[in-house]
Parts: sequence; structure tokens; C-alpha cells
Amino acid sequence: MGEKKAVSRKVVYGLGLSCIALLIIMGGVVSNYTSALNDKDTQITNDQSQIGMLTNQNANLQSHVSSDNSTISSDNTTISSLNTKISSLQTQVTSENSAITQLQNNLASYGSTISSLQNQVGADSSEISSLQSQLSSLEAAPPTSINGFSIIQITDTQYLSDSAPGLFDGLTSWIVNNSGSLNLAMVIHTGDIVQEANSTNDWVNANNAMMQLYTADIPYCWDAGNHDTFYSTGIGLGSPNAGWSGENYPGFNVTAMRLEPYWVGDIDDGKDTAVKFSYGNYHFMIINIEYDANQTVLNWMETLLQCNPNVNVIVATHNFLNGEGGYGWTDNPTDVAWATSFESLLDNFPNVFMTLNGHDIDDGGVAYNKMVGNREEIFFNRQEVDNQMGAATARIYTFNMSNLANPVVNVYTYQTYGTPQYLTDSLDQFSFIPNLTAYSPSTVNIAANTTFLGASRNSVSFANSTTLNGFSQNGDPLTFNNLTLNGITSNFTVTALGADMTISNYCLNNYISYTVDGIGNQTFSVNELPASVDIDGIPTPYGNGWSYSNGEIMVTGATLSVFLDFL
Repeated sequence: MGEKKAVSRKVVYGLGLSCIALLIIMGGVVSNYTSALNDKDTQITNDQSQIGMLTNQNANLQSHVSSDNSTISSDNTTISSLNTKISSLQTQVTSENSAITQLQNNLASYGSTISSLQNQVGADSSEISSLQSQLSSLEAAPPTSINGFSIIQITDTQYLSDSAPGLFDGLTSWIVNNSGSLNLAMVIHTGDIVQEANSTNDWVNANNAMMQLYTADIPYCWDAGNHDTFYSTGIGLGSPNAGWSGENYPGFNVTAMRLEPYWVGDIDDGKDTAVKFSYGNYHFMIINIEYDANQTVLNWMETLLQCNPNVNVIVATHNFLNGEGGYGWTDNPTDVAWATSFESLLDNFPNVFMTLNGHDIDDGGVAYNKMVGNREEIFFNRQEVDNQMGAATARIYTFNMSNLANPVVNVYTYQTYGTPQYLTDSLDQFSFIPNLTAYSPSTVNIAANTTFLGASRNSVSFANSTTLNGFSQNGDPLTFNNLTLNGITSNFTVTALGADMTISNYCLNNYISYTVDGIGNQTFSVNELPASVDIDGIPTPYGNGWSYSNGEIMVTGATLSVFLDFL
């Protein structure tokens, strides 16, 4: 019994311990659940807050949805309208596709025609481009109406004469065709007319080209270049003391040229020439000087310059200014020395207002110009340009004389070969103000025993010592005022264009005797009818080679000699 109680106490005690343990365990579980419930409560609170926010967002979204539904409804209306239009356009497209198909069928049948037209368009485009180029050059052309006159320079045509005569013919033909619109007064060739001075072919070609000017009555002149005179060592090495073949061809024959009213004179069988023209009361003379001319030729030039101080003179030479603005072709020291000396010589004659030349090919460009004092010096030579076709170019000097107190020379350059056009760079198109003087007769003091080179190579000279106080040769008679000969002082006038006249004796109370070599008329202001006249050694009655009128005797038929006897 006691053992049972002891067992019971142990059981009760064990159960108590178990209960206590269970209570402890359950307390921990409860605590954990309580903590979990607290966490859940916090989460629920957060979720409720988020639900509140979402509820607000949902309200906003419902408001937006409502607005969008309204917009969608409007868009649906627009879409419906557009669908109607699309349907209409689809119908129209279907109709137009049908029309396009028809047009495509038509185009297919016109294919060959279109191809032909395209080719024509291509050709027309090329022509338009060419015309546009020509139009551009025409903008630089001289005015169609010139209040003044023009002169044209051509130069160094040797390659054209030698191997391209068609280009030379084209150049002079262009000059002929445009001479009227340019009011052309003179054409000047500044030398190297031919490539080989000994070539008949070259001279024939050059003559044919220049004869176009002669046949058209266009005044022209020239000087001989280094290629134009005979040579012994090589082409282009002609000497200023050598002869040439030019006088054998009509285009360069001075015997014929002396009959032209614009001709003043020539020397050395026409290697050097002088011509004249006038514009109103402005007289002009052009003196053409051959390549590195000798002293005889320079004396001839000086006589013309000295005796015509009120004539505006252009001196045209073959060698002078070069492409860098210096003097002479620098590859040839002889050229340089001559040109430098020539520059100093020209400085003595203020009536030389302009010089023209070619020749130089290695110094600088193909053109150059500069003002030296009152003299415009101009170099121009395109012979090496465009595969040696460049000489077929005309340099045009147009004198605007609308304001005589301030005349202007406008310079243009026209290429006649290839695509004919005016060149517009600054060296080929420019202007300058010339130093021109109105003409009036003047007295020129000249030393005694002066030899005057006249219209041909030689001179008007006197057998005895003379004192000459006046002389003019620009189209006027040669006038000697206060001439003293054989002790008698008087006035003496003679015109000797084209003739070499030597006065062997002169006495108003007796006779005038002189010899003639050439063609020309002589006029004497003696105020007395001669008792008898012998022409070429034959007694000649009045009217048969001589006449008397208004105090002047004119002899027209002499070729060798004249004897006028005043008994």
C-alpha cells in the first residue's frame, strides 16, 4: 500500500513536471504566436494602407478610363469617317490603276520615240552648254556701238603659216566680218609672220590670209620678226641686216601699199612700215619696227617721230616688252640689250603713247602691260597656247572718244579657234587712259645737213648745206620754211609719198632740178609757172605729167628725174 502511494506520488510528481514543462513549452509557443500575430497585424495595417492608396489610384484610373473612353468614342467616329474616305480613295485608286495600266501600255508603244527624244535632249543640252559659254564670253565683248574706233593686233602667226593655214584664214576672216561693228581703223601684225623665212609654202599661206584684209579694203601694216628674215645658221635666227621674201607677195608688197591713202612710208623692202589715220582732229601714226632693228631703221623712225610732234604715235615692234615686265627675251642677251636701248630711245618722244609687241615666249605669261610715264607698253603673244593654235587670237584696242578730254582705251582679246570666245582674265581684258594730243601744225627745229628718210628706203636730201626750220610728214606735204640754199632764202613745199627725191639745185629765178626713184607725186609752192618742164629727160607740155594751180606746181608723171626751168 505504501509502495502504491509512493508510486502514485511519483506519478503525480512526474505528471506535474510534465505539465510544468508543457506549460513552459506552450508559453514559448504562445509568445511566438503572439509575436507572429503582432507582425501580421503590422503587415495588415501596411496592406490596408496600400489598399487605400490602390483604391485612390483605381479611382483616378477610372476617371482616366472614363476620359479615354470619351476620346476613343470620338476617335472611333473619326476612324469611321476616315474608313469612308479610304473606301472612296480605294475606289479612285482602282480607277487610276486602270488608267496607269493604259498609260503604261501607251508608253511602251512610245518607247522608241522617247529614246530618240532623249538623244535629242542630250544633244540640245550640249548645245545649250556651248551657247551658255558663248553668252558668258559675249558679256566681255566690246559694245556693239563704238563711239570712237578700234585697232587690232595679231602676232607670231608662224605656226599657223607653217602648218595650220586654216586657222590663219579664220583669224583674218573674223577681222573682216567684224570690222564694221568695231569701227576698225587699222590691223597691226607685230612680226614672225612665217615660221621659215625661206619657205615658199609659209609665205603663200600668210599672203592668202592677209590678202583677205587687202581685198576687203581694211588698212593693215606689219613689221618683220626674227623668223621672217633670211638666216644662215637656223630657223628663227634671222638678222636685222638680212633680207626677206615678203615683198614678193601681194599682201606684203610695199609698191602696191604706197598707193594706199593710209600709207606713210616703209624701209628695207617693207620689213618696217608706217601708216596713218585720223579721228576728228586727232591724228595717229603707227610705226612698225622689225626685230632688233639696225641704226638706219632707227634713224628712219626718229625722223618720223621728230617731224610729227603733234601726232599720236603707236610704235609696234617684234621684240620689246617681255612677259615679266622687263625688256627683251631674257634667253637672248642681244635681245635684252636692244630692247633696253630702245626703251631709252622712246623716252625722248612724248608723243609715243603706246607700244605693242610679241616675240617673247619664256618670260612669265602670254600677256603683260604697264604704264611707263605717259606711255602704255603692251606685250602679247599666244603662239604656244593650245597646242600652238593660240596665235589665231585677235587683240582688240577700242578707243572710246565720247569724252575727248578723257578718252579711254578698252582692251579685249578674242580667240577665233576651237570654241570662239572673249578671254576675260585681267591680262587679256583691261583699260587704260591714253595720252592723246589734238593735232595742229608746228615748227620743228632741225639741224642743217639732216637727211630725211621718206616713203621708200632712202631720203629727201639736198646737195648743198641747208637750214630747215619746219617739217611735217603725217599726210601733209614736206614743208621746209626759211630754206637757205645757194645763198637764197625762201619757202619750199614738196609731197614725196613713195618717191626718193634728191634736190640737186633750187633757185626761184632759174630752175629746180631733182631725181626720182620710185612712185609718187611732187608738189612745189613756187607761185610761178615754169617756162619749160622736162620729165625723165623729155620736154613735157602742160597737162602731160605736170600742172600748175593756186601757186603750186604738181608733177605726177616722173619716175627718174624732173627739171623745172623758170626763165
